[in-house]
Amino acid sequence: MPPSIDISLHEPDAMGNILTLRETLVIIWRGRILRILMGFSCDGVSTPEFLYDRISPAVDPRTLRAGLAHDYIYRTQPAGWSRADADKMFYDLCREDGLGWWRAQKAYIGLRLFGGKAWKDNKKTLAAKGHQG
Repeated sequence: MPPSIDISLHEPDAMGNILTLRETLVIIWRGRILRILMGFSCDGVSTPEFLYDRISPAVDPRTLRAGLAHDYIYRTQPAGWSRADADKMFYDLCREDGLGWWRAQKAYIGLRLFGGKAWKDNKKTLAAKGHQG
């Protein structure tokens, strides 16, 4: 059963965010600790709507923790975390939280095929702000 996560759902903002954390979320993955602070907003899982029934809707308890963590790592690119780490963690958290193997595989493959542009764009934005990831 997926853990309970306190979020608020809202209309999309300029970045497309539809949910905001109401409490800090701590995730332990392969011995690493990831803290996502209260107030972080994201779009949940970036699955195209026509694939909701085959993978996951944007907000689903089975993918919520994975989507938050994945978006957080992609957007902030913390030291010691790579794109591959974020994608693998997404898969593992989806499985831990009850998403079936085949759906999790399809989501993971989609991240590996199409996530590169978002990672690179965020890296450029962070560099422009002087971020040292």
